[in-house]
Amino acid sequence: MMVNHTFVAAWNEILYIGRMKKIITIILLVVLTAMVSQAAAATGIDEKLIPAFFTGAPAVSRPASNDEITTNMRKLELLYRLVERDFLFDIDHKTVYESMAKGLFTGLGDEYSAFILSEDAADFSEETSGTYGGIGAYISKNYIEYRDYSKPETYMVNITSVFPGSPAETAGLRSGDLISHIDGEAVDDWEANEASKALKGTPNTPVVLSIKRGNSTFDVTVIRKIVSVPTVSIDMLDNGIGYLRITQFTNSTGDQVRKELLSFMKQGISALVIDLRDNPGGIVDSTMNVADMLLADQTIVHVNSKNSTNNRTFVASSNTIIPKDMTVVVLVNKGSASSSEILSGALKDNGRATLIGTTTYGKGLIQVVSPFGDGYYTLTTSQYRTPDGNDIHKEGITVDIEIEDVQIDDEQMDTYMEFINSNAAADFVKEHPEFTVENMNLFMDTVVGEDPPLEKDVYRLLLRREYVFQMPYDERPVADPEYDRVLKRALEFLETGK
Repeated sequence: MMVNHTFVAAWNEILYIGRMKKIITIILLVVLTAMVSQAAAATGIDEKLIPAFFTGAPAVSRPASNDEITTNMRKLELLYRLVERDFLFDIDHKTVYESMAKGLFTGLGDEYSAFILSEDAADFSEETSGTYGGIGAYISKNYIEYRDYSKPETYMVNITSVFPGSPAETAGLRSGDLISHIDGEAVDDWEANEASKALKGTPNTPVVLSIKRGNSTFDVTVIRKIVSVPTVSIDMLDNGIGYLRITQFTNSTGDQVRKELLSFMKQGISALVIDLRDNPGGIVDSTMNVADMLLADQTIVHVNSKNSTNNRTFVASSNTIIPKDMTVVVLVNKGSASSSEILSGALKDNGRATLIGTTTYGKGLIQVVSPFGDGYYTLTTSQYRTPDGNDIHKEGITVDIEIEDVQIDDEQMDTYMEFINSNAAADFVKEHPEFTVENMNLFMDTVVGEDPPLEKDVYRLLLRREYVFQMPYDERPVADPEYDRVLKRALEFLETGK
């Protein structure tokens, strides 16, 4: 108590430092000496830490340093030991350490950098690319420390991309949708792994999602199904056009793409369509491996780091798998992000491919993910620019030919969900199990009618997907041009050059 009062008195004296500098110095010295003496007399605190904490002076047992990190760590250690000495209850030191580690990354103010224990946070990209009972979507969620209740995207679950033909897509979910509740439970206080677990479940069981899309809010019931999403899938389209879909860039993606491109060349393809729609990114090295198969002696990407001496420009080798004179088209949309934007930007800036679809997501930062102790950390370490030097962060990459997939307006969502919940498409498929053009026309005439409330293509897609869901997974079409507006436009471009 006496020390506290003396310290307050000394602080008041500092107000007159202009004309009493010498006196103040003496008073402060006396105060600090008293504090050191009292602290040293108490158990549990190293007296060598006290001067460093209050004055910034180096501790006697440690080398002198003006390093701010060293100073802060000394202060933190002293504070920790004070807590250990005086805190009434038992201390879980592991929990304290985890909180301090998380606090370090939170203090960076970067939404992509964090410290997470391995048992508390899963790699959602890996989880959703396997086979499981779920809705079929990539999700993300801000770390709880970054919640801002004036911005729903900071505390709700973000649907970053939806798998083609998945239950999520059938239910009308799309990239950019926000989930506020899962089965009636608010997700505000959940970590992303908790949301991921809640979305998974036994196949053919429902999960109710409360969705925020723009200014609209509505509930969607999604029936979980077995979802299996390959990283790379291919198809051979009419006129010898090779179709290559990359859903994510993993460590094995480069090898998978190489295998499929070599197979295409043996089959003598006439052109190549690379589908990067709803590809959230992944391993940068894998992306550059793929770019190297398409570009020869051309810049792939510029990567800039904190230390300019570490800046790098990556250039493709002289050898390619796809000949320089073969036409290449790349399909992208709002769900194409990060590493997929590196590939898109490289092919566009070098004039190697025509981009068709809509503007990409716009993530121009690169993180390292590294194990540390019992957990791991993600840390933003660099920023990339396209070969032309464009910074696409929060801007995205514009396309050469713009065309959107079939969309459902916010005000039409209730009508859409009413039709979904009516099971009209599923009931029709049960009565007409074979997919034919005649059955499609019959469905449109007898079930949908002449003047439906939604765009007719919406109903066609719903019926088509219902038929596809009845097929064994390995028999489902990879590419479906007649029911894929963007792919159909790409094929028109390849045929006409326009």
